[in-house]
Amino acid sequence: MFRLLVLLQLTRAALAFTAIADAWTVLLLHLPGEAQQSMTLIIVRMLVTCIVSFGLYGFGMALNDLLDARRDRIFAPRRPIPSGRIEPRSAIVISLSLLIAALIAAALLTPLYVVGKPDLHPRDFVPYSLLFAAVTAALIVFYDAAAKYLGGVGLITLGAIRALHCLIGNPKSPLMFLSMILLTHVVIVSTFGYVLEGKRPRLRRGDFGFIIFGLLVGNGLSIWYMATRRVNVFTYDTLLMLIGPAIAAAVFLAWAIAVLRSKSLTPRKRGDLIVLMGLFWLFIYDASILVANRQYLAGIAITLLLLCAVGSFFAIRYLSRTAGQPRLSYRPERNLTKAG
Repeated sequence: MFRLLVLLQLTRAALAFTAIADAWTVLLLHLPGEAQQSMTLIIVRMLVTCIVSFGLYGFGMALNDLLDARRDRIFAPRRPIPSGRIEPRSAIVISLSLLIAALIAAALLTPLYVVGKPDLHPRDFVPYSLLFAAVTAALIVFYDAAAKYLGGVGLITLGAIRALHCLIGNPKSPLMFLSMILLTHVVIVSTFGYVLEGKRPRLRRGDFGFIIFGLLVGNGLSIWYMATRRVNVFTYDTLLMLIGPAIAAAVFLAWAIAVLRSKSLTPRKRGDLIVLMGLFWLFIYDASILVANRQYLAGIAITLLLLCAVGSFFAIRYLSRTAGQPRLSYRPERNLTKAG
């Protein structure tokens, strides 16, 4: 039990559900009236995508702790590696094993995609899922090793990881709305957390300019991609699916403003709270876009993942206390970051 708990803490397993929910949403989301594969095949693809998402998320978290081990001995000595609860050698094996499992599972998604399709094109056999997973892993390494120390570059990298990862389960989806929402939400929330927690290097005017530029470029490319597809994405019925996320964003904004105005919390506490809630709010975006598209069963599946995430999060905290282990703090670079 003790070793399992340390493993769950190292990989932030409770928060990996956020990445799974993002990937499942894009996998399940479809144009109104679009023909779907069999339920059995969809469930298999969901399970394989789950392996990819958990593998990439756990890989990123373990790698982050490995690269920060020397620094954490001074600033966060209670984390799994500096506290001695897990050896760096074991953490390396775990991190690489998760990455390999994620890439192998991603390679299986292309054959599962073409099964049962009557009209195949050579492009259908291109392993886009594997390519997206590899690029996501590369972005994770870039962030953990360098970008998190580069201010605005790191914050844009956070959003890019989420925006790209969610497409792995269905890389040829004509609907990029959720990817755009994740990019924007993660970057903005992480920026607020970065500033409120007083992280270094301090953000300067150039960093904010780069953040705005990155959001415009990322969302602009998504709009261009959708506009150039043969299928008309910008129809009235399709745009209706944005009602759910718009309401969710408005509610989160109102809540965040209330937190920022709270005089009972220190700036650091405000930043921690906004980032943690911002992470769990990804489930709300996922479920709301599906429900707005009248995919109620899929929305229920995402809601169940949310319940699993919240339950696991507090269960790990409880087990940490009963086992005499410290609770891990959840900082922006350790949460909104990976595969997400």
